[in-house]
Amino acid sequence: LRFPAPPLEVGVDEYGVLGWALTPSGELVVFQASSGEVLARKRPFGDARPTACALRAGSADAALGFADGAVRLVRFAFETRYPTDESLPAPLRAALDQAPDEAGIPYEGGVLQRTPQGRLRHQRLKLEPGPETRLSGPVRALALGDGDEGPLVVASAGSADAPALSLLRVAREEDFFTGEETLAFADPEPLPRLAFAASHLALLGRQLVAAASDGRCARLPLAPEPFVAERARLTPEGVALTCLRPLLGDTTLLWGDARGDLRGGFLLRRAEAPQDAGLPGARLAEKARFLLARTKHVPGRGAALRSLAPSARSRLVAAGYADGTLRLVYVTNESVVAEAPAGEGQPLEGLAFYPKEDGLLALTTGGAVRVAFEAHHPEVTLSSLFLPVWYEGYPEPSHTWQSSSGHTGFEPKFGLVPLVFGTLKATLYSMLFGAPLALLAAIFTSEFLTPRAKRVVKPTIELMASLPSVVLGFLAALVFAPFVEDVLPATIASLATLPACLLLAAYLWQLLPQPLSLRLEGARWLLTSIPLLCSFGLAVVLGPLAEDWLFAGDLKAWLAWQEGGPEAYASATGGWLLLTLPAGAVAVAWASHRWLTPKVRTLGHLSRARLALLELARFLAGALAAMLLALLAAKLLDSFGLDPRGGPVGTYVQRNALVVGFVMGFAIVPIIYTIADDALCAVPNHLRSASLGAGATRWQTTVRIVVPTAMSGLFSALMIGLGRAVGETMIVLMAAGNTPVMDWNVFSGFRTLSANIAVELPEAVRNSTHYRTLFLAALVLFLMTFVLNTAAELVRLRFRKRAVSL
Repeated sequence: LRFPAPPLEVGVDEYGVLGWALTPSGELVVFQASSGEVLARKRPFGDARPTACALRAGSADAALGFADGAVRLVRFAFETRYPTDESLPAPLRAALDQAPDEAGIPYEGGVLQRTPQGRLRHQRLKLEPGPETRLSGPVRALALGDGDEGPLVVASAGSADAPALSLLRVAREEDFFTGEETLAFADPEPLPRLAFAASHLALLGRQLVAAASDGRCARLPLAPEPFVAERARLTPEGVALTCLRPLLGDTTLLWGDARGDLRGGFLLRRAEAPQDAGLPGARLAEKARFLLARTKHVPGRGAALRSLAPSARSRLVAAGYADGTLRLVYVTNESVVAEAPAGEGQPLEGLAFYPKEDGLLALTTGGAVRVAFEAHHPEVTLSSLFLPVWYEGYPEPSHTWQSSSGHTGFEPKFGLVPLVFGTLKATLYSMLFGAPLALLAAIFTSEFLTPRAKRVVKPTIELMASLPSVVLGFLAALVFAPFVEDVLPATIASLATLPACLLLAAYLWQLLPQPLSLRLEGARWLLTSIPLLCSFGLAVVLGPLAEDWLFAGDLKAWLAWQEGGPEAYASATGGWLLLTLPAGAVAVAWASHRWLTPKVRTLGHLSRARLALLELARFLAGALAAMLLALLAAKLLDSFGLDPRGGPVGTYVQRNALVVGFVMGFAIVPIIYTIADDALCAVPNHLRSASLGAGATRWQTTVRIVVPTAMSGLFSALMIGLGRAVGETMIVLMAAGNTPVMDWNVFSGFRTLSANIAVELPEAVRNSTHYRTLFLAALVLFLMTFVLNTAAELVRLRFRKRAVSL
């Protein structure tokens, strides 16, 4: 099998037994792929010489151009028959039995072989002619794509110095009586002339990319009216362009040059594209909405890149070089999957993937080479898992997880960073809610609650751990999430009114006469329900008022506002006020403790009632100062043009981190509470007695003696609660929305590692890339918890060394 000139196109059947090649002389050579034995030589087009061929990846349809200006559509189909043993002559059956397994023998211009199931199968190439049209002058280059009603062809035809571009639309016509469909070319439509002779053409949807052999290129949108939208260079100055092919899906364009470099790019909206993303020397028309961005680059190996073959199943592409080297490149992550010398030093002029992507057919001038390979899992590399990747249509490299789609040209995205981020986000918000509540509850029941009340409260809290997480997730998704959405302003207001009312109740308690307060001591934890109810009622009243004052009457519309939206929601003061209020309260509390507390201690001669009034006044003044400080900071940040939207707050989604934080925080409270309470109870009583005997109050004893001594146990409680939050599945699966986005917006959803495994593992194909990546995600989750627990253990041991000396 020899070719005096490089073939125009190469193909192979789905079973990898039959190959074909179309030569520039017009001869169609059919050969056995395993041995290279020629089975048939045909001239299906008579004396006409094909000069150009366009064959799309994954399709048997092709467009052929000829020296006489003809353009034809043909179909390189394979005819499969299953003859019986009885229908074959005895000598043929004997030859078939002596042939190697699945090798087959030549028969009637095709290959006859026995399948692993014992059946006979006969493969034969069947060339199906299609419609034809004619242009003025020889056809120099062709591009084939999909149109509105049928195939779309662009041809470069005419003189070698200045060929003209023509758009050829193919319409489908249906016979009214028989229902049979036929294809017919419409009249050629001339396209704008270029400043160079186009030798390479490619269609990206309805966008034509025409390129010259010296690397110059032009992009022409074909609808609604063709025009030259972009002029640029595909290769560096002085480097020849050798190949130009669209990748599977006709979204990414690939090209190679005489240095062996393989580059790729796709269209981006002009307003979204980074400044340096365009091609070298790009000049865009004023009305151009897109630009061709260069996003992929695989460095060459010195020899010129002679042929490219995209796979019909994945983003894999085969590259053949002038020195006979064959490369398999996965375009998405720009990784070289395999490299081998396949041509014995001869240039690889033609390449074709087996349809099942388990082999390659490579043609040189000296013959055919069959290359078997297993790509395994080229979609995943260490960099694609944890570093940004520039996916098709994305304005910049990003961390993305998207494992499936309904589109055949889908580009899998297996970035684990969004899942790790979602896991950390869920853990953070649940710990922000659950950890302080559990620790303070443990301190209260251990140090301030009577033993009789504790015997009721502690088992009740521990009983919360028996609630199945699936029940909590169900309640979060179907009850809490809709409820919080309906009363969102009141919910946010309650985050401020709840601690404010509890603190106010504590200061009011000090105003009670001492005999009365001692008599009510045992029921103090029951009386706490009064400020709780008051705080919720106050939140219901103040929430809508704050919404009208701070957010122009619509909190959700304010959260969803973007540049150019209604001016009423443009101010960011309200959002900054809510975010800076906790920081303002902490700052005022620190200042009060730093400067006012020492002065208050000098007023010990005052009566208990007057000191209580003084403390109440200080609290109210501090609360007012915190509000004013937060408002001042909010105004200042807003004046600088800073906006919290897009950061900690943003567009409201019903199933969000706020709901998950509440519900999952509720789930981790019993674990943290139980361990923390046990750690506090383990502190020796002689330490408490010594502190109380020295004149310290119970609160001072708790804060300065008990808590530091029990710090190792409290830290262990937090770490166990953290591990529970990291590994939680059902709550985040049902209440988080399962959107693998990366933002800290408390009102948006997320996807965690555990929830992703639970959702996708049952549907993943066994041993597929998706399946294995999910197991890798489980390993990442294990490593996260292992590292956290190891660090926690080191810290715990350090705290324990301090406490053991006591």
